[in-house]
Amino acid sequence: MNKKPVAKNKPKQPDVKRKSAIKNNASQETSWIKYILLAVILIVTYIAFSPAFKGNFVNWDDQRYVLDNTMLSKPLQECAKYYFSHFFFNNYHPLTMMVYAMEFHNALPVQGFITNPDIFHEVNIIIHLLNVMLVFWFVFLLSEGKLEVAVIVSLLFGIHPMHVESVAWVSELKDCLYSFFFILGLIFYYKYIKDSRDNKNKSMFYFLAFLMFIISGLSKPAAVTFILVLPLIDYYLKRKINKWIFLEKIPFFLLSLVLGIVTIKAQEGAIGKFELYTFFQRIMLASYALISYIYKLFLPINQSALYPFTHLLGGNFPIIFYIAPFIVILIFAIVLWSTKYTRIVAFGFLFFVLNIFLILQFMSVGISLISERYTYIPYIGLFFIAGMGFSWIYRNKKNEIAKYKSLVIGVFIVIGTTCAFLTNARCKVWLNAETMWTDVIKQFPNDPEGYQNRGLYLVEKAKYGGTPEKDDMDKAFQDFNHSLILSSKEPKIYSNLGNIYALRGNYDSSLAAYNKAVAMDSTDYNVYLNRGITYSIMQKYDSSFVDWDKALRLHGPDVKIYQNRAFAYLNKGRFKESIQDYKSLNEMGIPLDGNMYFFLACDYFQLGNYDSAIIDFTKAIDLNPNNKEAYFNRSQTYNNVKKSRNALDDALKAQSLGYNVDPAYLEKLRKQL
Repeated sequence: MNKKPVAKNKPKQPDVKRKSAIKNNASQETSWIKYILLAVILIVTYIAFSPAFKGNFVNWDDQRYVLDNTMLSKPLQECAKYYFSHFFFNNYHPLTMMVYAMEFHNALPVQGFITNPDIFHEVNIIIHLLNVMLVFWFVFLLSEGKLEVAVIVSLLFGIHPMHVESVAWVSELKDCLYSFFFILGLIFYYKYIKDSRDNKNKSMFYFLAFLMFIISGLSKPAAVTFILVLPLIDYYLKRKINKWIFLEKIPFFLLSLVLGIVTIKAQEGAIGKFELYTFFQRIMLASYALISYIYKLFLPINQSALYPFTHLLGGNFPIIFYIAPFIVILIFAIVLWSTKYTRIVAFGFLFFVLNIFLILQFMSVGISLISERYTYIPYIGLFFIAGMGFSWIYRNKKNEIAKYKSLVIGVFIVIGTTCAFLTNARCKVWLNAETMWTDVIKQFPNDPEGYQNRGLYLVEKAKYGGTPEKDDMDKAFQDFNHSLILSSKEPKIYSNLGNIYALRGNYDSSLAAYNKAVAMDSTDYNVYLNRGITYSIMQKYDSSFVDWDKALRLHGPDVKIYQNRAFAYLNKGRFKESIQDYKSLNEMGIPLDGNMYFFLACDYFQLGNYDSAIIDFTKAIDLNPNNKEAYFNRSQTYNNVKKSRNALDDALKAQSLGYNVDPAYLEKLRKQL
């Protein structure tokens, strides 16, 4: 009898539908957690930077980029034409300047001048928050979906105190703006490598990466390092080296070359002479700067808007500068050793180095040895190492490693809380120029730059939104004298003293200070401008004209020169030239105020052009209805064109405002009716 074979226990087939559903639910849950965590990071970043919303302009580049930048008041089309065809302030960043122009037109300027800095700070902070989102996205992709790494890197990027300068300073819009397109370009490059399912998508992501590089480069020349990061991403993602991997970089390389040439051309006047330091001294400076940036990552204390190094001229280097190159060599050796086990450390460290390399003072630019704003993009690399290190412990199943999980979570919470607190406090330092420069003086009490700039702010406090006080001039005078004690070879100090003496009415001392400044530096147009004003106050107009002509040759068209020279021409009897200077102001997009219309009307009156005089006296009155001199002068002008009724009405109005009108003049007008 045949027996049926006994069925053996078959292995159960996996429930594909069930597992798929579980996987999708888990993925959906992770997605929600991802967005919630990102929202928390943005809220924490917003709170940390909240004091920056109350910030004012500072007298460190803000006047050049915004306050004194007359081009911003012109139509956007004209601004675009100018900024795309000209260097500005030793830089070529037309897109940044166009954003300033749009901010200007939305800031409701009063008579062509910015009085409210709010929108400028708001835009910086908004872009910074967008950058936090992009960093989160980029790191999430790069870490292959490790949410904890994206959280750590984006949070540290958002709230690290070294990033305050890039966000709270109006003049560093370019840092936030170029970084937005820089990071977005890296995301597209990653997708070009990893997520392209067909050639069409591949080409699209490649094109978008290149487009973002272009826009980033037009926002700030620092974007030139983009080409250096691409092969670094190739290395980290273990791309196979072939001919195409080099060919695809050619357009990026060519664009980097163009950006580099343009930047060098733009900064010809800003780059210091190479002979100031020997080659080995420059190695020491660069090494010290590099380890300083790393040190400040871990201990962001004793921060400063300025880290002066001019005192190092002559080779008087502290011992740390001689040790610094060896520390750098040791760090590179450790990074090289780490490649035996992982690519994470090498990738993160080289991301940092390649993005900060060009500003390590191999070529001297500016007066600061290090600048906190330069860490904005580079620190992403070091944050990535920290995030991946945390993830290694967080995900590790080995008991001897996993037992530290709670500890590293606690450490991260402490670090995050500390960074948020320090960033919030640092934003308050940037509230205005006085708090900022006082902080610089606190860090570097033996450097004259802080005293000079704080003194300048006190002299022009109202311009930067401050409330002038009675003792501001005395404080400024003390600051200038203190800076003179620290450095008697600095021409700007004498120039500043000349300004104070002039404001105090001590014109002879003012001229003496200006003369000394000119003898030390004959290329500073501000000295000629201000000495010309002093000569004008002393009614030495011919000397004023000589100085202002020199200032124009050095600087080009200048609002203050035209304003002061027009008034001097009027007093000198050179009425046509006075009118031409007022026309020049109009051509620069500077609206005339009530006083300028009054003086312009006086020019026309003296030339016998009474119709134009009446028009401009009327504009002066419209802008200042209590201008009794304008009413009386318009009365005389009406009288000259036989409009006695208008002349009498204006004369009576001037009298009612307190002008001493000759009764005989009034009687004469009444008889003419």
